[in-house]
Amino acid sequence: MKEKANDQERTTYNQLIIQKENEMDRMGEGRKEVEKSLYRLDEELHSGFRQLKELNQENAKEKQNEFFRIDQQNDDQERRFRQQIRAAQEEFNYAFQKEIHQMDDEREELYRKRGEIPWD
Repeated sequence: MKEKANDQERTTYNQLIIQKENEMDRMGEGRKEVEKSLYRLDEELHSGFRQLKELNQENAKEKQNEFFRIDQQNDDQERRFRQQIRAAQEEFNYAFQKEIHQMDDEREELYRKRGEIPWD
């Protein structure tokens, strides 16, 4: 009777471990998607500012001084945006690592509890 209860409890822990590992896998997939999106955003932002710079350079023939000021503003704005993206990436990575660490601790606790169940 006790052996059946232990088997059932062990099965419950096995299911909880599998659920936790599946959740960790889904988080990993989500992380990849977010990282790809941030990378694409950074690339598109850089490309857009490069195109803007080219357009400004075309207009520079007529308004050299104004172009320089606008170009500097655009460079500064691009730098700020890219810094914000990098900060968001760092925050995301920190939060993700923290969550993974917590989930890993929870999984280890489930393994520990399952291991405490007697086999007889």
